[in-house]
Amino acid sequence: MMRPLRETDRAEYLRVEGLSHAHFAPWRPARDVSDAAAFEAEVIRTRQGILAGTEVRLGAFDLHDGGLVGLFSLSQIFRRSFSSCYAGWRVSLDRARQGYGAEGVTGLLDLAFNDQGCGLALHRVQANIIPRNTASLRLAERVGFRREGLALRYLRINGVWEDHVMFARTAEEHTPAAEITDCLDP
Repeated sequence: MMRPLRETDRAEYLRVEGLSHAHFAPWRPARDVSDAAAFEAEVIRTRQGILAGTEVRLGAFDLHDGGLVGLFSLSQIFRRSFSSCYAGWRVSLDRARQGYGAEGVTGLLDLAFNDQGCGLALHRVQANIIPRNTASLRLAERVGFRREGLALRYLRINGVWEDHVMFARTAEEHTPAAEITDCLDP
């Protein structure tokens, strides 16, 4: 189940961040705030992004045990003739390599491209991945992203300008895996 994080998810978020900190560190900018402050910012950013229509940030939860599996996002949502956004994801270390990443990213793509009801009706989703992040490279390819090229010194991660492999998928390339049944509620 994917939905925006709520205040009641604090303990699970802190558990995942504590467990996965070293696992996530090479792939995201260094944070200068505590995990608790990062959670507060995540909840606020989620609400603001949904209300503004510029970002969707979702927690994915295991239906059996309720545990937080990972965080998935569509950011920098642009409308009009561009009709595009960026996808991002991170899966908890204790849930890695169990298919949750593919299920979550597929859900993001379904939400992005669905033009019925609660879908975003976007045309293009892009994902940019550091070349040595082999798990995310494999995941992007597994869910149907197309490799488009290499962006040199694309994003500053932990003080280093990192190259990124650019992936994209368009609505014409996507076959929905599931129907979107619940609208996002900030």
